[in-house]
Amino acid sequence: MYYGIDIGGTKIAFAVFNEQGQEQARFVEPTPNITYEAFLSLLTEWITQADQRWQRHGQIGIGFPGIQDKHGRLLAPNIAVIHEQNVQQDLQQRLGRRIQADNDANCFLLSEYHGGSAAGYELALALTLGTGIGGALIHNGQLVNSLRGGSGEFGHGTINACLLARNPQLPLFRCGCGLQGCLETYVSGTGLARLYQYVLQTSLDTSVRLSGLNGDVLNVSEPTGPAIIRAWQQGNANACKAVSLYCDILAAGLGTLMTQLAPDVIVLGGGVSEEAWLYQELTNRIPAYLMRNVTPAAILPPVFGGSGGVRGAALLAKCAL
Repeated sequence: MYYGIDIGGTKIAFAVFNEQGQEQARFVEPTPNITYEAFLSLLTEWITQADQRWQRHGQIGIGFPGIQDKHGRLLAPNIAVIHEQNVQQDLQQRLGRRIQADNDANCFLLSEYHGGSAAGYELALALTLGTGIGGALIHNGQLVNSLRGGSGEFGHGTINACLLARNPQLPLFRCGCGLQGCLETYVSGTGLARLYQYVLQTSLDTSVRLSGLNGDVLNVSEPTGPAIIRAWQQGNANACKAVSLYCDILAAGLGTLMTQLAPDVIVLGGGVSEEAWLYQELTNRIPAYLMRNVTPAAILPPVFGGSGGVRGAALLAKCAL
């Protein structure tokens, strides 16, 4: 049996898979705002219960947002309970067995390579569009990693200069990583909300702004990505501008990755990857951000969707044997 653990910003998922890769059970809990000891106890309880139920010691893989440093500590500032903790080593000591761990975007792409949208491709790239932006590369079935960690952090590359030339007033948003203008700050879920606020602010009548109502107008509500997409589909002018800008920025980012890495396929993940309209928008826009005569790589939705994280984590354990 193989156990996959997917540690996310809002929830932790644990799933059990048999030798054929079929899911046998799943447990999901909100990401606990608890002590590290309590966090380890929760994972240990799940694993022990699974061992007892299937009468064997399952092999374990863990996916997490962030990177591991050279000492094995997780650098995941958005999840305080595991940040700077050596989850892999500490669980190994508790359970007395080997555990695999890797970035959650790597787990997502590994899952898509084994029976999903990336199956059969020599070089596949993944971009997960969620609270942040995750990225991963797989070449001939092997994830591209380095001893330094951080491979595939495409969300922290800066936005395209050609895009800025077309949108000279576009602000360079500050990123939690310490840089400005990171792709993540524009095309994550929170990035779309930032773009909507930017469009709303620039579209307000000058007299309204000068009257001091600008802040009041912007703070009436805090629109979310899904709400902005719904407003765009209903024809809201500001939402239309924000979504168009979002698609341009994402297309430019993908164009840069296609130019630099020449993947055979790009698989998108995260909530927005379920939106069918996104793929047509990107197909129409990406050629403007590619070198002449370059054929864009295929951009595909995931086969396994939200299950990719735990499935890929379990595959970490299986592929390591």
